[in-house]
Amino acid sequence: PAFYRWLSEKYPLIIKDVVEDEVFDLDGTPCPIDTSAPNPNGQEFDNLYLDMNGIIHPCFHPEDRPAPTTEEEVFQCIFDYIDRLF
Repeated sequence: PAFYRWLSEKYPLIIKDVVEDEVFDLDGTPCPIDTSAPNPNGQEFDNLYLDMNGIIHPCFHPEDRPAPTTEEEVFQCIFDYIDRLF
């Protein structure tokens, strides 16, 4: 949170609302998102920097479900979070 706060205060134009593509069902079969299609936000990026503290902490202490009981659950949560970004 501190790095995000510093970054957003120093460069306020980096904060953007984004449109997310969603998985849809086709005859009961989930169809994955086509990642080769153009970005639905109309802007492409060369690099993506992740504040891993902002990802790892909520995976250890989630607000919407009980805390994980094993390291495997924590890592699965982290992987799911990062997969959602891509």
